[in-house]
Amino acid sequence: MMLGVIGLVVVGCSTQSDQPPVPDVAMSEASKSSMEVLQRGRAVYVSECARCHEAMMPQDVSEDEWHVILPGMAWNSGISSADEEAVEAYIRAVKAQ
Repeated sequence: MMLGVIGLVVVGCSTQSDQPPVPDVAMSEASKSSMEVLQRGRAVYVSECARCHEAMMPQDVSEDEWHVILPGMAWNSGISSADEEAVEAYIRAVKAQ
């Protein structure tokens, strides 16, 4: 019985994605951002955020928290303002789903 419960927990955990969502047409339409901007935002998010620490899932952080986190992390990582804007568009698109 206990082994069955442990199995269900492991299977349940393994189905959750530990990667930020990949932009799709629905995200683009919901956020009114182009796929190109969203793809760039995700690429920067994954590469730059994960360079120093584990990237937080965009949907797990509130809008208010992102307004504080993103500018500071963009400054710390030295990304361009265009990349910062793309990351912000990506985060908003994920949250719009």
